[in-house]
Amino acid sequence: MLSLSITGFDPDPDEVSRLLDLAPTATKRRGEIGPSGRASTFNGWWLEVPPALTTGGQHDAALNALLALLRERVAAFANLREVLKPTQITIYGGLYHKAEEQGGVWLDPDQMRVLADCGVGWGLDIFVTD
Repeated sequence: MLSLSITGFDPDPDEVSRLLDLAPTATKRRGEIGPSGRASTFNGWWLEVPPALTTGGQHDAALNALLALLRERVAAFANLREVLKPTQITIYGGLYHKAEEQGGVWLDPDQMRVLADCGVGWGLDIFVTD
């Protein structure tokens, strides 16, 4: 799964939704009690694109689904960075593949351009499964 993550800002996460005209799949509010029983120390907003990723092609498809949303909102992301000043805006996820299989991911120049135009980072953890 890949997730667009926006964290470390002061206003309520609903403000991210308003500025981007996107509905999140998850939010976190400072002071909100989480599953651990502890209060959150930051505000966060996430938009996830399932499913679990097991091939580079799945990563590419999931990334393109998120980038289609970003491509239409370059100005909105610039406004969000100026107004909310989040500490992090990134797309991240995990790629799960079997040890005996080759696994890889790539970013095409057009994909990198959209990320750069929107000021969005990218990261991927790679996990080897049995």
